[in-house]
Amino acid sequence: MRRAPGQAGFTLVELMVSLMVGMMVVAALLAGYFAISVSSRHTRALTQMTEDASAALGVLRTHLAQAGYSRPSGVTTSGFQRIYTGAAVVGCDGSFKDVTAAIDALACADTTGNDALKDAVSVAYEADTANSIASGGKPLDCLGNALTSIGTAPNAYYLNTSTFYVASGVDGRGALFCRGNGGGTPQALVENIADLQVLYGISTNLNADPVTVGYYGKASAVNMANVVAVRLCVVVMSSDEVMDDKTPYFNCSDTQVTPTDKRMYRAFRSTVLLHNRLKANL
Repeated sequence: MRRAPGQAGFTLVELMVSLMVGMMVVAALLAGYFAISVSSRHTRALTQMTEDASAALGVLRTHLAQAGYSRPSGVTTSGFQRIYTGAAVVGCDGSFKDVTAAIDALACADTTGNDALKDAVSVAYEADTANSIASGGKPLDCLGNALTSIGTAPNAYYLNTSTFYVASGVDGRGALFCRGNGGGTPQALVENIADLQVLYGISTNLNADPVTVGYYGKASAVNMANVVAVRLCVVVMSSDEVMDDKTPYFNCSDTQVTPTDKRMYRAFRSTVLLHNRLKANL
């Protein structure tokens, strides 16, 4: 009988080389997958943080831009008289003792020796259906509560006072809170806000033309009656822990800080000009 021809196969070396090549391909695919996953996670976190920063700074800018606004009630030799003549902006290097107090009665909590506290700021202006959200013909405060008319016609007016500060919100994460003077308890407006820092631009001559900012300072070091601009800085955190380790970031003072968790942190800034304070006699 004739013998069957021998069957050829892979040698052990060829099998080992093929296995190694296959493992390298799988490793490259896995590395690419994880890189895309991490990049996507970071991109989503940055998008969320940017949206939260835009919302927080947008709310603050909207109210601060109207600080001190009031209709003129008459004219004197020194200029227009306004219906509302109270405080336009009040700030604290830290929290207010009582956020429910009227803006002229707000007092700052003791912050001696503590520079890491979150700032608080309160803004007041005459509200109407043109510069505020309204319902039933009445303007609403920052929380949607109807304001109460003050005084008698023809000089009756609505005063909108909004007090902003950062406190613990969902799951202990920081949030931007507002307390309006329409009633009710303070509520969180924007989540994931870790810090709020405010600098006040001071004019040394409110009668100058044009009025200019001489310097910026913290609330405790300036005269609020001379504030004509406000610099805002919010530190926003990601809602989830997306970093592989605790990652340092630069805070509002441009100081590198290492957080206690693995969330992503970024500082966002904006400057607001107080148009109603540019001329003292207007």
